[in-house]
Amino acid sequence: MTDGIDPRRTHALVVAVEEYEDEEWNVSGPYADACAFISWLVDGCGVPDTNITLFASPLPASRPGAQDPPVLPAGLLTRQREASSAVVSRHLQEGMEHLETDLLWVFWSGHGLIDASGSHVLVLSDSTVRTKRVIDVDALQLALQSQRVGVRRGAGVPKIAVAVNACQNQPREDCISKVEVGVQQTSVTERGMFIMHACSTGQQARIAPRGTRIPGGAASLFPQTLLKYLDDGTRRVLPDLHQVSDRVDAEFEVLRKKRLTRQQPGLLRRNWEGRTTASGEFLVPPTAEESQLATLLETVLPDGSAREACAAQLKRRLPIVVPVSVGAAEPTAQQIVTAAARTPHGVPTLLDLLAVLPQARTGDDTLREIQEAGWQLRPNEFLTGEEHAQLMALLAAAGLPDPRTAALYDRRLRHHVAAARDEDALLRSLEAAGCRRDSGAIPPLLRFTSLVAAEAGVHAGTDGGLAAWGSHVARRTGHTTVLAAQFAAARKEAARRRSDKAWLLIRLHVDDPEALTGAARYTHSAWLVDSANPHPQALPCPAGRRFAPWRHTQLALAELIEPLLDLRREGAEDRVDLAVEFFLPHSQLELQVERIPVCHRGVDNVALGQLATVVVRCAGRRRTSWDRRWKACHRIELPGTHHWLRHDADDLPALKTALNKNPLVGCVELWGTGAEFTPALMYCAEVGVPVMAWHRRVDGVRPDDDLADLRVLHPRQLPEEVRQLRGEADEPAVCGKNHLVLLWDDPGRLPPRIRPRAPGRIPRP
Repeated sequence: MTDGIDPRRTHALVVAVEEYEDEEWNVSGPYADACAFISWLVDGCGVPDTNITLFASPLPASRPGAQDPPVLPAGLLTRQREASSAVVSRHLQEGMEHLETDLLWVFWSGHGLIDASGSHVLVLSDSTVRTKRVIDVDALQLALQSQRVGVRRGAGVPKIAVAVNACQNQPREDCISKVEVGVQQTSVTERGMFIMHACSTGQQARIAPRGTRIPGGAASLFPQTLLKYLDDGTRRVLPDLHQVSDRVDAEFEVLRKKRLTRQQPGLLRRNWEGRTTASGEFLVPPTAEESQLATLLETVLPDGSAREACAAQLKRRLPIVVPVSVGAAEPTAQQIVTAAARTPHGVPTLLDLLAVLPQARTGDDTLREIQEAGWQLRPNEFLTGEEHAQLMALLAAAGLPDPRTAALYDRRLRHHVAAARDEDALLRSLEAAGCRRDSGAIPPLLRFTSLVAAEAGVHAGTDGGLAAWGSHVARRTGHTTVLAAQFAAARKEAARRRSDKAWLLIRLHVDDPEALTGAARYTHSAWLVDSANPHPQALPCPAGRRFAPWRHTQLALAELIEPLLDLRREGAEDRVDLAVEFFLPHSQLELQVERIPVCHRGVDNVALGQLATVVVRCAGRRRTSWDRRWKACHRIELPGTHHWLRHDADDLPALKTALNKNPLVGCVELWGTGAEFTPALMYCAEVGVPVMAWHRRVDGVRPDDDLADLRVLHPRQLPEEVRQLRGEADEPAVCGKNHLVLLWDDPGRLPPRIRPRAPGRIPRP
């Protein structure tokens, strides 16, 4: 009977972890949960505070102030110790050997997660950025079940009740160090244990809504609900936990129906109330997707020997634990599916195994149905465990380019790089982007690996095995043809990026500096800078010697540029990539030179910006601050938004102030609805902002966030990005990007003696 428990012969072990050495993991709430639980034991049930052991690492904000009422008994507060791995593990191994009590309560509140092996672990306070120090829940249960708890080889503690308020999701953490408790299976006792968990596998333990909290009460949803039914007014330190658990489940069911939470508590009963038959499993109600896949698996693996063979093969391919019920020789289909769903890349590995397992009874239709169910269960994974491990090893090999930098070459992959903190997070994001055969598109992850393989092949002469890895995965996923085409295109682009670009320098002169953009008369001169030639070449421009309106000047420039679009070096098979750089007067910086119509391969009126990189320089800028600002920008090698300053061109004073406050900024994006941007452009050119990017529209409207995809780039990558965007301008996703123009200056790109403002200094043929 639970009524027979004497509160004076009740002890408690309470752990609350809020503050970690890795500050990003700090969380508020667990200390309030622990204090509320202790208050129930001491004030509500009469348990002496000397019977309570508290390990806590609270945040400073969680500690009561000098004027606040105490949250713990004074004696317990002085005995409180930190919840570090060394302190907690030593107490579990040696600190409870002399206990003689009717009941031991254990309450734990803090961060929890599911590690790579599928185990539920609890994170301790000395977890650093590089290493998360944890205690395995199974190891904790083993320690509490062992002979080291209680006198007379464990006989002094007949019952233990445990409440664990910790998440069971799977964050992107791989550096996990489990703290050993030093307990062997042979020293486990038959004492009764009742363990209640705040949530099921894959879920998070949530904070209670603010409106439901009371002063001095628990802050988390599960402890708040649990204490509501533990504190039933009878002052019993051990009410009927079956009834309490049922009531907690019923309340969470109501919350889920109201869509206030997805959290679903779970429990484990072991030898409780004299019953010695128990599975020993953590009973997690399967999700609808898991049940659907398990039902299909029962038809494929109809007998126990087939399921046993499947589980054995899974263990060879994955660090997976497939539970088997007590008294059973082989696992059930549900146990196999649940174990695979808890293990990273477990479901794809299971689906791949079924296709080759001799004992599996599969047909084409059955396999397709199972694969569809697996996709619904784990839509963010399609690599098997072996494929993922191989890819990680290949990307870590020496000689390969930085994968995160290489991914920036493809605009379809760039947002994955911006959102991912490291290489592992990048792979997770790319894999989660999908792999569907019916879409006809190449999966982003395979697009990424082909890009890295192409870059490695061009720069190092070998792709490091990435091409073979991609081909293997593509055969399984049905993307062999599209991957081959993508890899060929990626190699061509990588080779083009590696080759030197030919630059055509064109300087325009204006007869009336006060005239509106495009309304003046112009002359022009041109030089060709090609690394294959020792000296720049001054090009003959007979039509550019006389001032002409912009319409006639466009035609003359088109005749000059068209032969160079198919420029080829001697002995080279591919044409040279051409970039056109315009030097414009201050008042003509908005002249739309990228729209000069040219004839290319028999097609008239093709915008120049769709065929070549087009950048703009201010011909009359001051040179004092350009070198300094450009070098400062290059000191920050990592790409990102820190290179960018976004400002409204209409507010020139605010733009000047912002540039003065940001000496390291590398790019300015002007936005707004101003009809005339020239003053802002002139100022940026004069003060030395290396790159200016903006959108130009016929109607003068410049929408916000048009350049969001570019802000993850380093400024030196912008000309190449502009060329790619204009070349893909026919695609719906980049519609309008052919309006993109750069006001550009990189003092180190050209030889110092190339000065278009002093044409007499340039050698002529």
